[in-house]
Amino acid sequence: MKKIKTVFSAFKEIHRLEKRLLPTSIVVAIVTAVMPFINIWFTSKIIDLLDGGTSMSDLAVYIGLAVGINAVLFFINYFLGDIYFMFRSLMYNKELQNISAKLFKAEYQKLESSDFKELIHKHSEAQDRVFSSFVQFSWMMRDFISGAVTLIISVIIIIPLLKIGFTKTGDTYFESPVFLLTIFGAIAIMAVIILIVATQMNKAWFKAGDEYSRLDRIFYYFLNMFSDYNTGKEIRLYKEQNLIEHTATDKLLTDGEKLLKKASLHTAKSSSFVAILGALVGFGIYLFIGVKGLYGLFGIGSLVLYCGSFMQIINGIMKMAVTFGKTAEMVPLVNYYFKIVNANDNMTYGEKELDLSDKFEIEFKNVSFKYPNTENYALQNINLKICILYTSDAADDFNLKINNGEHLAVVGRNGSGKTTFIKLMCRLYDVTDGEILINGINIKEYSKESIIKLYSVVFQDFKIFSTTLAQNISANEEYDKERLYDTLDKANIKDRVLAMENKESTYLYKDLDKSGVEISGGEAQKLALARALYKDSPVVILDEPTAALDPVAENEIYNRFNSFVDNKTAIYISHRLSSCVSVSYTHLRAHETLMNLV
Repeated sequence: MKKIKTVFSAFKEIHRLEKRLLPTSIVVAIVTAVMPFINIWFTSKIIDLLDGGTSMSDLAVYIGLAVGINAVLFFINYFLGDIYFMFRSLMYNKELQNISAKLFKAEYQKLESSDFKELIHKHSEAQDRVFSSFVQFSWMMRDFISGAVTLIISVIIIIPLLKIGFTKTGDTYFESPVFLLTIFGAIAIMAVIILIVATQMNKAWFKAGDEYSRLDRIFYYFLNMFSDYNTGKEIRLYKEQNLIEHTATDKLLTDGEKLLKKASLHTAKSSSFVAILGALVGFGIYLFIGVKGLYGLFGIGSLVLYCGSFMQIINGIMKMAVTFGKTAEMVPLVNYYFKIVNANDNMTYGEKELDLSDKFEIEFKNVSFKYPNTENYALQNINLKICILYTSDAADDFNLKINNGEHLAVVGRNGSGKTTFIKLMCRLYDVTDGEILINGINIKEYSKESIIKLYSVVFQDFKIFSTTLAQNISANEEYDKERLYDTLDKANIKDRVLAMENKESTYLYKDLDKSGVEISGGEAQKLALARALYKDSPVVILDEPTAALDPVAENEIYNRFNSFVDNKTAIYISHRLSSCVSVSYTHLRAHETLMNLV
């Protein structure tokens, strides 16, 4: 029942994505089913005309009609095939757009979840393997309808033969109705066997594909690394080719080959069995029709008509059975899509708005946090309250109050939880225990937009996109040019931008524009700083903002730190105490998870 519900949901989604696809598929299916019978019927009639000594003119009429109708149907079939391809492509693009829109809107903690990442990869790998589960469902529907129409037309055509078959014409087994019942029984058994075999084959392919996707993920990780010239230096200087080949390529070719070979061998055996079974049933059909024809119960033309129609019954049943069997593979694949687009965000937001023009305070109240599916706490018992001086008597607690306009530093060892602290402050994650307050109100009661407006952040793993420099800074198509260059000046990269041929309209990197400019890591970091300033939020958070800068540029940033952040509240993240000489307050305390808050 669950599979049936998923199948209906899939067709409902197909219709929502592209309303014209399913009707077009139905028409294509009907035309495809009708076409073989035109040749079968006209061939039988032409044979009857030849056998009866008809005139050349009558013969020419039938031949002309056969050619004309075939030509029309071929034209309709190919025309609708092209239309179907267009609608299918539109639906596929909308499917990708749906996935992209979901990923754009999904909360950060879901994107960082290993389970969700695995789900995304399985969906991507399935698309590479079967193109699109929705496209496959449209093909399956087309084949099923085509098979059903074929079966109906065939049964209608052979009704006179069935009347003869169910009439006893002699004393032998082949002349009794039992022989016809035996043939129908064999066809029914064959249909059931094909259904079972097809289901098992598709389950085997799904299982193999699911296991293969794990190896495929490793392979494509390294493949993407190869295409990134930034990794080329380490790969060559450290001779990492052999390691990568062993880790990715060899595993894909050995373990992957075993998986696919096992599935292919199973498919080959099953297909061979179905082919032998079909041949035996076909032999029985020809024997039945031949015996009846031998006794003169119908003419040569009818013999051709019945043979062709009876074999079309087998083709129709096989199409329908294979379609049913394929659902065993397609249902899990389409579930990947539904799990992604229907994934619910765990975070809820209130409707309170922050008044950013007035003073405000941010307070961590006994906050502890551990990442999903982990046992160890990344932060534990964090209390940010009461001034700048260390006043806590507890071994694992310390207190700090962040007032508007103050410049503070968070200093700690690598892995001590500094970036996690910022993620919680920006509400990219919710705390495990305790609460974060803004102006004494739980952060969960504020709107999402209020929290976004509150912070400008430069993370240590920031991203500069392959768009224009202005779009990177303003995060928009439109921008304030004066404000843009003011932030570029504060980030100490204005002169570099002015030296570019297209100034702020210059594309960065060459991914989207062959004339794009390659910038250094230090320049990219300055642009990230400029982007944070352009946003003009009251709280600026800098996570290792000088990590990629040379000593001279780093010193320049330090010297200009106070003017850089103006009168905004600034939180400076670093693992070096020497980096914090320019902040307003300094406090050092060794803490197990978050070493220093200053």
